[in-house]
Amino acid sequence: MKIRINGIKNIVFVAIILLITSILPLSNVNADIVQHLYEAEVPVEGQGREERAYIVREALKEVLVRISGQNAASALAEDELLVPRPTRLVQQFRYRKFSSDEVIPANPVDGAKPYTQKLWLRFTEKMIKKLLRAQGFPVWGKNRPATLVWLVVDDQKQRILIGNSSPHISRTHIEQNASKKGLPFRLPLLDLADQSKVQVTDVWGNFEDTILEASQRYQTEAVLVGRIYLSFAKTWNTRWSLYSAGERHDWEAANSETLRAAVKEGLSKTGEVLSARFTQVNSAEESDTIVLQIKNIPNLKTYNKVVKYLQSLNVITDVQTFQVNTNDVIFRINSRNGRLGVAQAISLGHALVTDISQPVVISGNNETNTDKTKKIKTDLIYKLVP
Repeated sequence: MKIRINGIKNIVFVAIILLITSILPLSNVNADIVQHLYEAEVPVEGQGREERAYIVREALKEVLVRISGQNAASALAEDELLVPRPTRLVQQFRYRKFSSDEVIPANPVDGAKPYTQKLWLRFTEKMIKKLLRAQGFPVWGKNRPATLVWLVVDDQKQRILIGNSSPHISRTHIEQNASKKGLPFRLPLLDLADQSKVQVTDVWGNFEDTILEASQRYQTEAVLVGRIYLSFAKTWNTRWSLYSAGERHDWEAANSETLRAAVKEGLSKTGEVLSARFTQVNSAEESDTIVLQIKNIPNLKTYNKVVKYLQSLNVITDVQTFQVNTNDVIFRINSRNGRLGVAQAISLGHALVTDISQPVVISGNNETNTDKTKKIKTDLIYKLVP
């Protein structure tokens, strides 16, 4: 770790930083972190090798989509040239019976035996990432944007606004799809505070200002507005609007045979849009090393908090303290996804805010000539949120 000292007052601070960071492991801080990304659980009829080989490939499709955020990634699992033996990507697997409170899904194959148990699999993270990157797909880390879902369902009898405790089946569909996609979807409380601001008609009409104002209390990175209605042909049609980073994405879908399929379509598309924003395919044009300046770091406790936060970001592979000043620290970090990937990852959290100051030009050692120095400009500047 390289450190430059500006001012005598920083000597003790820097010395303590060197000591603490050399002997203490730094753990992750709280964030929107999604667990079990490389795991899947699929109902099976038995424990035969032939059925297991088929199920592993189906489970691999789910994991590839979850890690990349792109539905097209599922096709990789079907390519026998790319994945001749999908079992080689499996790290662990085991069978388990359905619990007494679980609903056993129907087997979609006509005349097939009913499901009797589940096959749980965990795929090897390194191999999954290698497969995706080799085929030009992004890799999405554990830190993912929370999305608030305002959903109205019209079944020709009534229009219902779905909340986090609604008994409506669509709430279950959202929860199940959120787990499969690895996305932290949230539903509004629909308590008195929500009811005083938002009505069913507001969501059905997609009154943007009203919805976004009511969504502020939930502090999510994105807001999804969905309207699902049953047509006279007894199929489900949908209209969706996703608000994220000041942008709006709209799309529609028609003729879904089931409500489950209609909900799935909306959430899948949401995952693709957010993945495109918060992930990036590795590019040779992006520098791996980024100079990051963070202000409002007055003491060791705050410094330690910042380092933990940076190390918790999936896109960052290494953090080095380069220069300590009176009230800020300059870091040199290595990233898989370049400057854009780091900026997007930081935007997901609520720890740092962008600072509009001019980039600082600092002196750094020239590795090719130790007698000279080269000028280094900070790439990103942030302030620590109080």
